[in-house]
Amino acid sequence: MVQSIMKGLRVRLPGVSPAAIGGSLAARLLATAMSFAAGVIAARDLGVHGRATFAVMISVPTVLSIVTVLGMDNANARFAGTSHTAYRQIVRWSVAFSLVPGSALAGLWLLLGHLLPVVLLGVPFRLALVAATMCPVTLLTTLLGTAEIGRGRVRTYTLASTVPAACHLVGVCGLFAARSLTPTSCFLSALAGQLLCAGVLLMASTARVHDDGERVSARTFGSFALRAYLPNLIHYGMLRLDVPVIQLLAGATAVAMYAVALPVAEAMFLLPTAVALVMFPAVTSGAVDARAAARIARTVFAAAAASAAMVAAAAPVLIPAVYGRPYSGAVQVIWAMLPGLVLFSTGRSLQAYLAATDLLRPVITATVIGGMVNVVLLGVLTPHYAAVGAGAADSAGYLVFAILIGRGVRWGVRAGRHPLARPAAEDGQPAPARRPVGRLVAKWVGDSRQIVYPRYVRSMMLRRAHLVAAGLVTTAGVGYLAMAYGPAVSLVGAAVGIAVLVVACLLIPDAGLYVLAAAIPLSQSNVGTSLISPRRLVALMLVCLLGRLVAGTGIVWPKLIGALITTGTVGYMAAASAVVGDTGPKGTGNWQYLLLTCAPLLLVPLIAPPGPALDRALTVFCYGSVILAVIEIAQAGSIFAMKADLTPADTAVLAITQEGTANHNAVGALLVMAAAVLLRRCPAVRGRLTRLATAASVVVLGLGVAYSLSREAYLAGIAVIALYTARRSLRGALALGAGAACILPLLPEAIAARFDSILGGAPDANSAVRLDLWSSALRMFEAHPAFGVGYLNFADQLPAYYQATGDYEVMFLQFPLLEFAHNTYLTVLSQTGLVGALGIGALAVLGARRAWSAIRSGDPAGEAALLAMVGAGVCSLFGEVLLVPPLLAGLMLIILAAKPVPVGPSRGPTPVPVPAAAPVLASASAPVAR
Repeated sequence: MVQSIMKGLRVRLPGVSPAAIGGSLAARLLATAMSFAAGVIAARDLGVHGRATFAVMISVPTVLSIVTVLGMDNANARFAGTSHTAYRQIVRWSVAFSLVPGSALAGLWLLLGHLLPVVLLGVPFRLALVAATMCPVTLLTTLLGTAEIGRGRVRTYTLASTVPAACHLVGVCGLFAARSLTPTSCFLSALAGQLLCAGVLLMASTARVHDDGERVSARTFGSFALRAYLPNLIHYGMLRLDVPVIQLLAGATAVAMYAVALPVAEAMFLLPTAVALVMFPAVTSGAVDARAAARIARTVFAAAAASAAMVAAAAPVLIPAVYGRPYSGAVQVIWAMLPGLVLFSTGRSLQAYLAATDLLRPVITATVIGGMVNVVLLGVLTPHYAAVGAGAADSAGYLVFAILIGRGVRWGVRAGRHPLARPAAEDGQPAPARRPVGRLVAKWVGDSRQIVYPRYVRSMMLRRAHLVAAGLVTTAGVGYLAMAYGPAVSLVGAAVGIAVLVVACLLIPDAGLYVLAAAIPLSQSNVGTSLISPRRLVALMLVCLLGRLVAGTGIVWPKLIGALITTGTVGYMAAASAVVGDTGPKGTGNWQYLLLTCAPLLLVPLIAPPGPALDRALTVFCYGSVILAVIEIAQAGSIFAMKADLTPADTAVLAITQEGTANHNAVGALLVMAAAVLLRRCPAVRGRLTRLATAASVVVLGLGVAYSLSREAYLAGIAVIALYTARRSLRGALALGAGAACILPLLPEAIAARFDSILGGAPDANSAVRLDLWSSALRMFEAHPAFGVGYLNFADQLPAYYQATGDYEVMFLQFPLLEFAHNTYLTVLSQTGLVGALGIGALAVLGARRAWSAIRSGDPAGEAALLAMVGAGVCSLFGEVLLVPPLLAGLMLIILAAKPVPVGPSRGPTPVPVPAAAPVLASASAPVAR
């Protein structure tokens, strides 16, 4: 009977030892039981306050070690079996890493706790000092244990992992018998167990398992560690970080229900964790291939489903019996979590296979998207369904993770190119040597990527647009929380969303560029205006820059002439603003705001080289602008419908002055630039459906410009269309004109009235004030021709130069709010003088030259850049739209996408790619709300 069962398990678990899995699972259950027994004794003797103090003391080293490990545990398991030389190298690295960063992070926690006692979580500083001593020890046991797993000695790791729990239980029992059990002594018994475990693992490291061989490259080791760090960190937080969020969204009762269900969820993780421990070295040694991994995962799924069924049936009886009737609500929480936990058990086994074969990209993708789904649903469901909603959110996140992981291994099984499985090595026997680390490993990793994901599947699954879409959903969820549940929830939600986006931008190549492209149109929506401030936009660009360094792609250095003109112009304007303007705090703020405004000039060229990534980013930018146009049409249309009793002109004015609406001039200019890009791309798009979608997007953007009610955007759109048609045949111009003539009669009367105010009649009060501001700016330039009056000093100087010539009341003007001349060119002249105007003009010439060179070389992005520059330049005649940092960043992305490269086959050597030119703008600085 036993033999038949073992034989069936070997068939269902190919390449791994069922005895090893059973031993690992039994050891974990034993350790859990001993920890539970020690916890019960400590809770009874220490009391509530003492037990809480001990809980914080024992949890801080665990959390700090998880944060500090930086993926070294996975890297140890991956490379320790390469050779004995590599293993000894990894042991030395582990000891050094545990002593230095492990102690440093604990010291930082103590330092912050000394300055801010709240960081110590209620633990006295004396006890916090004791708790900090465990941090390097816990980190060392983790790293040495995973190294033993990596070289196939799972049994050694399993036995060593029971030492801390056993020592802690013996110590607690002895202290309890001696009547000397205190939080400090209880903690010292746990510390003794960790020290003993570290000693056992250090002694085990002296045993030789493999022959000597190559060393591990530090770059290869670190790259794998960082890529493996994110999934483990997110998995750790998906359950444990839910508690504070539930506390904020649903209250203490929901936290109590979730806390009762949490141990059940962690118990469900025991089986997949045990399988992954045994499976990892078997995969790296070649004993488990993709087909075997899929069969193991199916077996784990069946076992997890059976366990979940038993838990679901027993929970209504056991939960009230153990915890009491008030905790009966935790049963529904457990039921909501079980489906996701079963699927996660399957995905955890497949994750071990992918990680062991260096296929970490699908793991990272699945983890990030699953975590984002969890965060968004947690914020949406928890306020309405309390702990049950939080359980359902966890289950949905695990479902997404399991599906994406399963698809990766599924295509690996279909490819069928992995070598056949070989029998696993028994513990105590020399394990098969691994593939050497170096060039062969790099080639093997590349081949593995081709095997697991065929080309069309890789294109579908690993496309960064999916991650960007998930990031946008997370941002939308954060905005919803911010509006619905007050500042406390807004702070937590924003912190979670920002953390996810920052990690994704750092670890996923070019993800930051896509997020930046999506943030530009989002910043001009009603919600995004408060979410994306100039400071946050600059922070995002810095994260993008750091992400390029982490990814190894490096900084894109611009041409020397462009860099000198850009830095010289920005440096001059900042110095002039600080010297010429007010020397008080206001003047200091002025030049600081100037640097924030000019940040896109300095940073965007360093992170946006021309190429496919930037082209995709512009696609994200354009279709984000299409969404913004739809929102603008819906908002303006609703106002037109509600205010039908007003005149068309008054309705238009009401629509653009409605409280909470975005700057209509900035929105109109942004839509014009996006329309310029798609208008040029449309003829070159392949496929009828894609071309039809692009043409429809151009139409939507055009309608968005009309509904923005921005007169300068109307003129800019006309200029863009005129330039576009002038470069084409008469038939195309006639077709475009006929289409516009058919659409114009269908527009609301308010839009027609807004357009009529441009063509004829006496200027209204706003136009008259604008003309007087222009003349005032010219007078300022005449008085200060060289250096101007300084950035943001226009309002202070305006009363001395203002002369009213229109039919309006000057007394109603608010001069402190008139910081610009409503004309970018006159603003540059009046505030930066002739020197600043020459610098900005030189940047504009560089941009136009770059666009024209790209047009001559046949690059369609060149004409798109020229059209966008014309549209932005016309808008700048009647406002300062390019003094808004997001719009400046968007224009620079469009210009930098132009690639002036030669056309046609080259008979000589491959030409060197042209480096990115310096940023260009036809304006200067940007208004920033203070």
